Amino acid sequence: MTSRPLCPVCGKPSRHEISTSLKRCAECGIIFNTEFKSLSYGRDYFIDEYREQYGKTYIEDFDNIYSMAQGRLDRILCHFRGTEGLSLLDLGCAAGFFLKAAKDRGIEDLLGIEISPFAAQHCRENFGIEVIESPFNNADNSRMFSVISSWFFLEHMAEPYEVIQRVYSMLEDGGVFALGIPSWFGPSFHFNRKGWIDTHPQDHMIDLSPSSAKKILKKAGFRRVKVYRSGYHPERVVKKDSWVYPLFEPPYNLFSRVTAYSDTIEIYAVK
Repeated sequence: MTSRPLCPVCGKPSRHEISTSLKRCAECGIIFNTEFKSLSYGRDYFIDEYREQYGKTYIEDFDNIYSMAQGRLDRILCHFRGTEGLSLLDLGCAAGFFLKAAKDRGIEDLLGIEISPFAAQHCRENFGIEVIESPFNNADNSRMFSVISSWFFLEHMAEPYEVIQRVYSMLEDGGVFALGIPSWFGPSFHFNRKGWIDTHPQDHMIDLSPSSAKKILKKAGFRRVKVYRSGYHPERVVKKDSWVYPLFEPPYNLFSRVTAYSDTIEIYAVK
């Protein structure tokens, strides 16, 4: 009898099969990838591969990423009385666009961790912000921070719950862990299941949902957890050229906003 694969968060056997490699944990509510494989994130990842997906390189997409960073910082900074004395660590900081936005908002104590030499060098040379060029599990964790962010980083970790626990230990009391991550509680999983499975990245270990995110982070010790939709794509349910779309979109917008129904979500957890 074949043993069931173990959930990378709670360690319990999975009972629900999404596909050959994708399993759902009934306890945690996550979907995890039994064929997870870490990839390299060199110059090609930020230039050629990013251009293939988005039509421009990561570096050329600065304005869009910087604009998203401002909204994320708004949600982070509402937990503090100004930026004086704050420290921020950005995990998987890439080329440093979020760190640059934080610097422009008045946060002076900034640090990034990034495994790509190309991206780390871009951040240092263009923004003058220190970056540790190392995997997170090899980096020094003796420092404490007011804010730790990870924008689409956690899903790339082989042991995601250990990362969450380590983040918690590195946060000051009242500190904020802010992250973006793929979510299976969204239109792609529910309305295009085959496409979602076929295009699931090999280097993504987990997909969360709003409810599983709250459960896991509170289990790790966080006091308050808020989840927001990160993307908004009603056209993935009803095509925009359909006569139904004008009637469908307003209630879908409300539902998506209230429930964080989205293919990607943002999470803000307070220690």
